Amino acid sequence: MTYDLHDPKDGNTGENSPLYKSPFDTGKSADLNVDSIISYWKDHGAASQKLIVGFPAYGHTFILSDPSKTGIAAPTVSAGPPGTYMHVPGLLAYYEICTFLNEGATEVWDAPQEVPYAYQGNEWVGYDNVRSFKLKDNNLGGAVVWPLDMDDFNGSFCHQGRFPLTSTLKRDLNVHSATCMNTPILTPESSFSIHSCALLKVIDTFPLSSIP
Repeated sequence: MTYDLHDPKDGNTGENSPLYKSPFDTGKSADLNVDSIISYWKDHGAASQKLIVGFPAYGHTFILSDPSKTGIAAPTVSAGPPGTYMHVPGLLAYYEICTFLNEGATEVWDAPQEVPYAYQGNEWVGYDNVRSFKLKDNNLGGAVVWPLDMDDFNGSFCHQGRFPLTSTLKRDLNVHSATCMNTPILTPESSFSIHSCALLKVIDTFPLSSIP
């Protein structure tokens, strides 16, 4: 699993699924990135074509301790507020992140980790977008999008077409079909299903080359 690598329980801001480590990462934290995880499996004998990379269609949100400190590893006090549609503290679907950006949040490209983050006031979110998906998708056996229904399914939020994240992977991996599944989620308050898809194609190179 190559997501949920940082979340509000850390007490500081961090990316959900960074490609590479941050300059602030030390000790075990230096291994919490896609490159290190894949390298670990390959170094221990896993075949490239059997490794599937997880791609999150959501981001983790944080409340900043000091709104003037907005970078990676900035101190935080709690998870961010629930989104308008998902209603989950500390998490925004990709389409909710697009709304956050459209409402004036500042987006920053985290160059060392090759993923974006955004902030407005004391709210902060680390996530993936089309650009970071493209940087991660040229590798290994394939990809799993988790979950599909947090992508911009009708294209009305991000204005990048329907399912922009999933479509990026499908196009760049040059696959024409996907294996999808519904996962039932049961909580004391409600029950729902999460829809995810796997896109499979054997590609042997890693790390990934940057896009222009």
